Amino acid sequence: MQARDIMTTNVVSISPLVSVRHAVAMMLQNHVSGLPVIDDHGRICGMVTEADLLLSREVRYAPPRPARAPELISEIDLERYIGSNGWCVADVMSQDVIVARPDSEVYDIAESLQVHRIKRLPIVEDERLVGIVSRRDILRVIAEAPMTILPQGDEAIRLAVRTRLRSDLGLTPQKVHVSVRNGQVTVDGQVESELKRRAIKVLVEGLGGIAGYKDGLLVSPAHIQD
Repeated sequence: MQARDIMTTNVVSISPLVSVRHAVAMMLQNHVSGLPVIDDHGRICGMVTEADLLLSREVRYAPPRPARAPELISEIDLERYIGSNGWCVADVMSQDVIVARPDSEVYDIAESLQVHRIKRLPIVEDERLVGIVSRRDILRVIAEAPMTILPQGDEAIRLAVRTRLRSDLGLTPQKVHVSVRNGQVTVDGQVESELKRRAIKVLVEGLGGIAGYKDGLLVSPAHIQD
């Protein structure tokens, strides 16, 4: 699945030259927490989000401070001052925008959202904004994804579980034993860690069509920590 399959194409954007107040009003009116910033040529030049506006001077009280010597004012101080006192979107927006293409895989976009701790990713083609993918779009993919339904019959289920254990976790029949009775899957054997034991449980319970899961695994004493 690619970005073009799930992205929102009717994207609300904003100019870098409009006021911060106008940006806030647009967010509230459209029920969004961030807006792509588009320049006069239609290219994305930034993002303005709720986080960029939280330290705005309208919501904080700063008592008068003694004048500071210029040599004590750092670049970070200046950036913070501009971000909290700026009048227009260009002053407060984030300029380092991470973007993706319409043919980007949804998994790669989800990974970018998580790694960079952002809520949305603009989708760009020929330097023009064509859509946006948000965390909510990713959640919708998860909600609508079909479950993996195992074939009917105990032996067919057993073989399918063994195949998944090998492909997903690298576990062969020599390491763990799978048995199925009336649709209930039992996995026996020894594993190296409690984490691997939990991974096996997650794998089996995530398969559709089983009647239940019985955990007969033991964690190898050689790997149990004091």
